[in-house]
Amino acid sequence: GSVSVDDGGAAVLSHPPVSASQMDWDREWEGSEKGPGGEPEPGRELDMSEGNGGEWSRRQREREAALGFRPQKEILYNQLLPYSERLDQESNYMLGQIKENLGRAVQLRELWPGVLFWSRKLSTYIRLYGRKFSKEDHVLFIKLLYELVVMPKLEISMMQGFTRLLISLLKKKELLSREDLQLPWRPLYEMMERILYSKTEHLGLNWFPNSFRQGFSSPKSCVLSVLHRCSVENVLKTLVKCCRPYFPSEATAEMLDEWKPLMCPFDVTMQKAISYFEMFLPTSLPPHLHHKGFRLWFDEFIGLYVTVQNLPQWEGNLVNLFARLATDNIGYIDWDEYIPKIFTRILRSLNLPVGSSQVLISKYLSSAYEIGHVAVWISSMLGGPSKLAQKHLSGFFKSIESFYHPSNNGRWLMKLMKLLQRLPASVVRRLHRERYKKETWLNIIPDSHKLTDQDITDFVESIKQPVLLAMFSKTGSLEAAQALQNLAQIRPELVIPPVLEKTYPALQTLTEPHQLTATLSCVIGVARSLVSGGKWFPEGPTHMLPLLMRALPGVDPNDFSKCMITFQFIATFSTLVPLVDCSSVLQERNDLSEVERELCSATAEFEDVVLLFMDRCFALIEISTLEQTREETETEKMTHVESLVELGLSSTFSTILTQCSKEIFLVALDKVFNFATTNIFETRIAGRMVADMCRAASKCRPATALKRFVPHCCNVIAQLTINDDVLQEQELDKELLWNLQLLSEITRVDGDKLLPYKDQLVKILQRTLHLKCKQGYILAGNLLHHLLRSTTLIYPTEYCSMPGGFDKAFAEYFPIKDWGRPGDLWNLGIQWHVASPEEIKFAYYLLDNVLQPELTRLQQCADGEIEMSRDDVHQSLCIVQNCLMGSGSLLPFLGGDPIRGLAPTLMVLEETKLCTGVNYDPSRENYREAIAQVIRKLLHHMLDNSEDDTKSLFVIIKIMGDLLQFRGSYKHEFDSRWKSFNLVKKSMENRLHGRKQHIRALLIDRVMLQHELRTLTVEGCEYKTVHSDLMRDLLLLSTSTYSQVRSKAQHVFFTALGTYNFCCRDIIPLVLEYLHPDKQNISQQQLKGALYCLLGNHNGVCLANLHDWDCIVATWPAIVSSGLSKAMFLEKPSIVRLFDDLAEKIHRQYETIGLDFGISDCCVELSASLTQAKDPNSNLTVLAAEEIENGIQSQIAKNNESLRNYQKLIDILLDLLDQRNLPWKFEQIAIGFLSLLLRDDVPLPTRAIKFFIQSLNHDALVVRKMAISAVAGIMKQLKRTHKKIEIDPYTICGSRPTTIQPGDRPDNKWLHYNSSDLPRTKDDWEACLFVEKTHWGYYTWPQKLLVYAPADRQPKLGRSRNEMSEAEQVIYDRFSDPQFMEQLIKFLSLEDRKGKDKFNPRRFCLFKGLFRNFDVAFLPVLKPHMERLVSDSHESAQRCVAEIIAGLIRGCKHWRYEEVEQLWKVLCPLLRIALSNITVETYSDWGTCIATACESRDPRKLHWLFELLMEAPLSGEGGSFADACRLYVLQGGLAQQEWRVPELMHRLLQYLEPKLTQVYKNVRERIGSVLTYLFMIDITLPNSNPTLSPNVSEFTSRILVQLKPLMEIDEEIQNHIVEENGVGEQDERTQAIKLLKTVLKWLMASAGRTFSTAVAEQLHLMPLLFKIAPVENDESYDELKRDAKMCLSLMSQGLLYPQQVFMVLDVVKQTSESSSWHAKYTVLTYVQTMVFYNLFVFLDNEQAVQDIRWLVIKLLEDEQLEAREMAATTLSGLLQCNFLTMDSSMQSHFEQLCKTRLPKKRKRDPGTVVDTIPPADLVRRHAGVLGLSACILSSPYEVPTWMPQLLMNLSVHLNDPQPIEMTVKKTLSNFRRTHHDNWQEHKQQFTDDQLVILADLLVSPCYYA
Repeated sequence: GSVSVDDGGAAVLSHPPVSASQMDWDREWEGSEKGPGGEPEPGRELDMSEGNGGEWSRRQREREAALGFRPQKEILYNQLLPYSERLDQESNYMLGQIKENLGRAVQLRELWPGVLFWSRKLSTYIRLYGRKFSKEDHVLFIKLLYELVVMPKLEISMMQGFTRLLISLLKKKELLSREDLQLPWRPLYEMMERILYSKTEHLGLNWFPNSFRQGFSSPKSCVLSVLHRCSVENVLKTLVKCCRPYFPSEATAEMLDEWKPLMCPFDVTMQKAISYFEMFLPTSLPPHLHHKGFRLWFDEFIGLYVTVQNLPQWEGNLVNLFARLATDNIGYIDWDEYIPKIFTRILRSLNLPVGSSQVLISKYLSSAYEIGHVAVWISSMLGGPSKLAQKHLSGFFKSIESFYHPSNNGRWLMKLMKLLQRLPASVVRRLHRERYKKETWLNIIPDSHKLTDQDITDFVESIKQPVLLAMFSKTGSLEAAQALQNLAQIRPELVIPPVLEKTYPALQTLTEPHQLTATLSCVIGVARSLVSGGKWFPEGPTHMLPLLMRALPGVDPNDFSKCMITFQFIATFSTLVPLVDCSSVLQERNDLSEVERELCSATAEFEDVVLLFMDRCFALIEISTLEQTREETETEKMTHVESLVELGLSSTFSTILTQCSKEIFLVALDKVFNFATTNIFETRIAGRMVADMCRAASKCRPATALKRFVPHCCNVIAQLTINDDVLQEQELDKELLWNLQLLSEITRVDGDKLLPYKDQLVKILQRTLHLKCKQGYILAGNLLHHLLRSTTLIYPTEYCSMPGGFDKAFAEYFPIKDWGRPGDLWNLGIQWHVASPEEIKFAYYLLDNVLQPELTRLQQCADGEIEMSRDDVHQSLCIVQNCLMGSGSLLPFLGGDPIRGLAPTLMVLEETKLCTGVNYDPSRENYREAIAQVIRKLLHHMLDNSEDDTKSLFVIIKIMGDLLQFRGSYKHEFDSRWKSFNLVKKSMENRLHGRKQHIRALLIDRVMLQHELRTLTVEGCEYKTVHSDLMRDLLLLSTSTYSQVRSKAQHVFFTALGTYNFCCRDIIPLVLEYLHPDKQNISQQQLKGALYCLLGNHNGVCLANLHDWDCIVATWPAIVSSGLSKAMFLEKPSIVRLFDDLAEKIHRQYETIGLDFGISDCCVELSASLTQAKDPNSNLTVLAAEEIENGIQSQIAKNNESLRNYQKLIDILLDLLDQRNLPWKFEQIAIGFLSLLLRDDVPLPTRAIKFFIQSLNHDALVVRKMAISAVAGIMKQLKRTHKKIEIDPYTICGSRPTTIQPGDRPDNKWLHYNSSDLPRTKDDWEACLFVEKTHWGYYTWPQKLLVYAPADRQPKLGRSRNEMSEAEQVIYDRFSDPQFMEQLIKFLSLEDRKGKDKFNPRRFCLFKGLFRNFDVAFLPVLKPHMERLVSDSHESAQRCVAEIIAGLIRGCKHWRYEEVEQLWKVLCPLLRIALSNITVETYSDWGTCIATACESRDPRKLHWLFELLMEAPLSGEGGSFADACRLYVLQGGLAQQEWRVPELMHRLLQYLEPKLTQVYKNVRERIGSVLTYLFMIDITLPNSNPTLSPNVSEFTSRILVQLKPLMEIDEEIQNHIVEENGVGEQDERTQAIKLLKTVLKWLMASAGRTFSTAVAEQLHLMPLLFKIAPVENDESYDELKRDAKMCLSLMSQGLLYPQQVFMVLDVVKQTSESSSWHAKYTVLTYVQTMVFYNLFVFLDNEQAVQDIRWLVIKLLEDEQLEAREMAATTLSGLLQCNFLTMDSSMQSHFEQLCKTRLPKKRKRDPGTVVDTIPPADLVRRHAGVLGLSACILSSPYEVPTWMPQLLMNLSVHLNDPQPIEMTVKKTLSNFRRTHHDNWQEHKQQFTDDQLVILADLLVSPCYYA
């Protein structure tokens, strides 16, 4: 966590930076924009209007005059850069360029490269300067990009790029109000519909990025699969979120009209509708527009939310919508009446386990609420006059508190932790908005609803306890630490003391390291609040020193995690506090407060702290010296752990020294100097750590430290190298190496402080750079590198927490006041190091004297003039590399001519040059170019003569990368710095006050990052000839013989590919040459290298798959044709694997490439206004008419060109496939490529269609599968459109409802299936209006209802061959050929993977397409096959015929009546045979077949099918299994029809009712499931009519009559039925039991499936179930009892409406008075679960609470022991979840019972065995003991005040007769078990006498008895 603010000097293996324009920066930022707040993107600007008053605003006005506009919001860090005065001019020029060129590009209609290039430039501009443009420009940019994004023909990858830019323009919504900008919503919706719910994607006609690649059979299953989408979906959702505030005020009403008709709760469209509402509905309208906003829908939707009981998928979306509504409109909505219901549902959605034998409904696990939204919702409801939400929130946390205890663990834990983390964060966010945020146009919270101080205190109190428990949770303390950080900002005095109470003991324990790390990370979270104290918590700062002193022992070499957290802890505190000894002030001043005096005297300890810390570090270092064993194995690298410790150590030490006063620094410096100079360290681990500490010292106060170190080291080195023979030694003296290392590290300091020592240092360099020993010359190289870096780079020289340091007199500066003080952005006072002329002179002196001679030698070596040994070459190269890395920022980039003509364009694509504060000196030699020339020569020389010198090649590759890219910092280092900056910022930020109140060191770091960002984007990415030469060399190296050389070179190669514009087009042909089949001399290494070059790295460019026709036309055929090569190594496994990876990557990354690059006209109009914007200093020329005409022409040409390329590619691939000798692997790759080329806008060429149809009968299964998908897609392409007409649904029936009424109404009755009115003749059929989609009309009718036009206006059916198109003829010929068909069916009826096959949606799509496009043409050929397959019993044959039949039924949608009738005459007998032959393997396939056939079809069209299925499902022929299958298939058909077949449902119910007494289990289960579906339609939505479908209550009342005989008997119901239907009628009791079994199956099946639970009806069955359900968990119980128990468990989890509470309680009371103790026992378990799952509904109702309390206390006195014990358990559970409270009346009641006198035991006569104690007294006394025991067990993890006394009362009964004695023992042992962990704390609650008694009890002999 602590920042290592280093000048990037750590020599890390480099990845050259990727230039900004190519790099999708927004990727990183977009993912994090999840929560309502989201992360700051790189351009987080800040507003400085309330700075230092007038001075600032005067400067701003001057700037606005200079800029010519008022910037919207810019990145202010730019103004703190050392070269800031040049930036305004630069940004103005850049903005002018962007506006002019972006406008031009759109007018010239050049999407690629023009618009794309300049829109990228705009996003770079935003990243560098923020929104530094005028409001008018801002609006124009947004409108233009919006129009670009919603163009329907736009290629998807471009759409994503534009969307990301548009998001970053819209992100700061406070900048533009609704007056400034309005955006339409419909284009966005159409785009979402087109992409997310694409009709053609599942057929493979559209490939979206990262979409799932498997086909789906229908649009409906697509709706569900949308949930699994990744990137495109997230980008689009974020876009909608950003546009929402700007939708016009009428939008809400339009959206409701558009999507309400989809709201049919039985249909997947419901999910779609609600998720659209969640995404689109605007909730931030101003109050005067509320009647056009949420008022239109709020009541309806909240009504829906409250009526639905069983958590359907879409309830989560509703919750998200409400949460957003609540947070946008705090104070405008009264939530009070809904609060109990909302909290009950939130509690249920956490899925906490309750009660002993818990059966969870699996449904709840999948679709729970998103915790983030829940937290926002709760925090928005807090406050306000009624305080109801807070009351419920406290109850909520009390009821779940014990789940937070660290001993509990489960899959629910993550949700609970997340809730803890999110709630405080959103409360802090809300407080910030109410109290500190500048007012914007967004809604203002009315004062009546703002949070008061009391509200905040209540909130903190309610959440404090769970957070303190969660500190030690199993999942780690991260969430708790974040929660504490936020809570400590609002109420430090409540939160910090308890944390400290836990911390002090943890620092002393040695045995529990986890406790230590957990508490320390929490203290780090609250550190800032602790140190700054403030008026609420003034004593906070006094804790800091004791904490620091006690934390020091944590620097422990044996425990890595403890060590790291201690470093972080010390660094955090020392960053916040100036380490200055102020104790002398006590003598000088007497105006200090008590706390300040205490602090002053404490600061005297700072020096000890620093010195003790150093001692611990030295000990750590001495232990971690490299052991001898590793010395021998020559591992250069440290292990990961060691490097982390090193980083922690050095950054902590440097933080401490930065914050020290001069006195403390000098003492520390002495200590470090002595340690470093009196010992000699090995240079790998210990040496690095010590050198780091010395570097930290010299960095903080360079002048002082260098004076000690440099002369010392230089002398030692000079002494040791005085002899020349040292230069030749292979192994150098340890002391020499150590001093070199030390010197190379301490020179990483402020450059001008080094100049006094330059002569000494140069001497040392000359002595050591040419040492023979590798370790030696590498260390000398580091010294050179660091000298150059320190003198040439720009960097801040100090990071102290106050500008100007602490070295002032106490009179003028008093450090205590600055504890925890944030940096002040207006007076940051950054001290920059900018190279002075002397330093630059010194740098060039080094280059001339060190680099030049090496270059000359290497040049001669390359020319062959001198021989150099390998070691010498390596040494020379190392020197060159160090010079290049050290002076990267001095040397201008490689010049030369750009390569033109790689991409045809009418635009200027010029690169912008940014200023980075370096002035190049043209008179000096540009060493970058010199190095480039020499290195290229040397490389070719080496490749010819010594290709195996890989070590030198590695260095050359590294140098090439740096030549191309390096400008003083590396991209990957910058990224990791950016990451760690964000982490530290998060851990220390103050979210409450906002406004950038960060610590000064962080702010300086951020400015430095801004500078680095500029250096990385500095030059742009023009592709010049130099670059192309270097790229060719890299390609040579990437295909070298040695694999390590290859992989290093490829790495640099890929980075460069991603940097330069269009260079891929230059390089691809070169790479493809290696794949050419006719080339003779390609080695397998070269082929491998080339394939890797095509493959690309995991996130970079993939050459094989650029989104560009020109490239794909070249690469795809090349990959396939390389299979024709004669070379033998194509068989090698590694190469085969590479080809596989390549094909797989292309499949994974391919997105449909656009063929139409048009730009819509409104874009062109908008762009004209961009170029005409008033801009005095630009010389805009309006485009001439012929230029515009040119643009249009070239766009048309481009479209034709891409179409030609598309057809060319297909032709080449087909030509290759015709080659006889293409290996099968490549054949499959080619077919895979072909199948990617199917599109929905251009049909496939006939030749390819022919090929795919041929491949349907290919020998290879893989090919057949691809062909099936492809042909299904081709059928879709050839589909002829069917005309639709609009009708008015209300005229058909003549009535129109006044309000919206979901459900069955007169105006949708004509859609119902009505057997008396079916279209059975041709005329009826043609007159009948078929509505295919099931959801239309259920909730309300759409604005325009479209149905298909009559047959005479549809495309012609029954065409002859000549009337077909060429493509259709091809298909027609093949499929009407009997041989072809026979072969096809034979292949389709083979089995693929035994037992794994399922009904295949792709094959279904194929047949559906055939019958749709060619109507009855192929029936004659197919009919004999179908007849044969139906009677074949093999599962694969059955599956094949099921797929065909489903395709037939769906494909005959538009056939004429005669043909349909004919069809059914064929199908009905087939289906009858099939259903009678059904087997275990095939029944699910037939179910799928019928369900698929009925999906989205009007039931009246399928009346033949329904009548067939309804014939007699339970006929009994074929045994019970066949019955169950027939029901299953029928259910599949009916369920698809939902609410439109009430008549069939009634018929089925009448048929089933007499058969409910079935004896076969499988039939019973199936009937249960069918009944669930029959009654599913019976739901009550707000304002709905009673349904016409079967009604639950009528059914239940009929059943209850039959169950009467069971109700009346009291004794146990045994299951004594023989499983066969005996002859003769059995008595009614037996019948009733059989009936009950089926009814139970129905109740179980419907739990969690239906939308509302029929509580009223089920209640009548409850008493019966209570009687039957068994008490113990015993598997041997029969089915009836197990089912009864399961049913009760499921019913008890049901959600109750408030009005149902008393109905349930009545049944429960009545049962509790029954004679059976089993029933009482079961009632108690039921009550436990029911109360928890409906907690707030019950609590809302005082009477209900009293009833339950009475019930439990009454059952405590039951005569049956088990019932009493269960009552005690229940009582303790209810107390624990805070449903009942432990009040004095309850306590005295139990104590009274305990005192029941038991008569004395008399001596018994030996003859009598009877116990003489009257049982009633014993029972009462036991009840009292149980009551006390329940109270004690109800708080397992703490000791409330009443507990000690209760324990004493309990202990009196230890010697009572059984069962009392047992109860007491159990209670005590449980008490001991749960309180054992924290006994030290808990002990404090007891008096000494009580402790003595307790100790006696807990270890008394009776405890073990």
